[in-house]
Amino acid sequence: MKAKPFVKWVGGKGQLIEQLEALLPVDFDQWENVTYIEPFVGGGAMLFHMLQIHENIKAAVINDINADLTTCYKVVRDNPSELVDSLQEIQREYFSLKSEEVRRQFYQIAC
Repeated sequence: MKAKPFVKWVGGKGQLIEQLEALLPVDFDQWENVTYIEPFVGGGAMLFHMLQIHENIKAAVINDINADLTTCYKVVRDNPSELVDSLQEIQREYFSLKSEEVRRQFYQIAC
């Protein structure tokens, strides 16, 4: 299964991947035990690309100035089962609402 960004992010690098990849050292894939560092991870397009294309990357360190975003990544990393359970409960609650207006209100409160 191919991992991909799970949030859309303003200023994402998804459309720049080819250009950024071209800037890597020619022998990058021969480097051993690489730690990939992403100081402004955003939606993670470059992170997911690098981890899937370059098998020599053995660790990754990510950061972002947005604390909510970094918390999101930590939850996905550390508590995926609980996250799925929580999202399924929100989905059940949302779909149990009868009118579109009530669903809009639910969405506004949840966000």
